[in-house]
Amino acid sequence: MEKYKSMLVEAIKNSHIIPPKQKGTLEVLCLSEYPLTASAIEKKLHSTTQRVHFSLKSLLKRNFIIREKDGRYVYRPNYTRIEELIKRQKI
Repeated sequence: MEKYKSMLVEAIKNSHIIPPKQKGTLEVLCLSEYPLTASAIEKKLHSTTQRVHFSLKSLLKRNFIIREKDGRYVYRPNYTRIEELIKRQKI
């Protein structure tokens, strides 16, 4: 599992289709075992609410993450798109 996570982080960092500010948000979500709220992402990134919400909105629009209602809105990676990033890196 640890090897997969390191490969995942590497694919996100080397991706040319994700803007730099969204890479951090996506990386935090991918490394988390559970879906995260926007405020939890803010704390992990030590970032502003506006930046995190903009990143989440952009990643949702591009289908890199999925938003679900679990009392509050939580976000998790869309593993289909994440696998695509890994495949692109291998090419």
